Amino acid sequence: MIKKNQFVLIFLTIVTILAVWYIKTPTTAQTNNELNDNVDETISETTRLDVFQDLREVVRQERSIETAKYDSILADEAASLEEKAVALNSKDRISSLTEKELLLELQVINLGYRDAFVHVVTNGVEVTVISEEVSASKANEIILMTLNSFDTDAESVVVNFSRLEDYQ
Repeated sequence: MIKKNQFVLIFLTIVTILAVWYIKTPTTAQTNNELNDNVDETISETTRLDVFQDLREVVRQERSIETAKYDSILADEAASLEEKAVALNSKDRISSLTEKELLLELQVINLGYRDAFVHVVTNGVEVTVISEEVSASKANEIILMTLNSFDTDAESVVVNFSRLEDYQ
């Protein structure tokens, strides 16, 4: 009889420990958001301009509103399966565009530029680069990077070179 009680107590202890561990462990989404926040803070402290940060925030808010609209369609019981599929695809597209924009910005900055702002518009992609010199070959390099990053989303690519003094 004592052995059964000991087994039950050990089993309950293990279940309790696992439950506490599971509750305390952050979810993947939380971890990714924290990592993205840390990356954004690190980048903004070192190279990012406030003007571009404001533009990014505006774009983020617009996309959050769109995503909320699609979430409401997904949560609506009256919505058809087709409407839900379209909403889910649209949410995935928004997420993919945001990711591609951020990655391209980082690639452009890695080329040696002070900052960059990439934004997908209705007819293509606009890239604004902070640089003291304007070069057609550098613009072509950025255009090729953009076309490689955005595949079918980039019907046209516009690269604008701006000076740091224009934003201070």
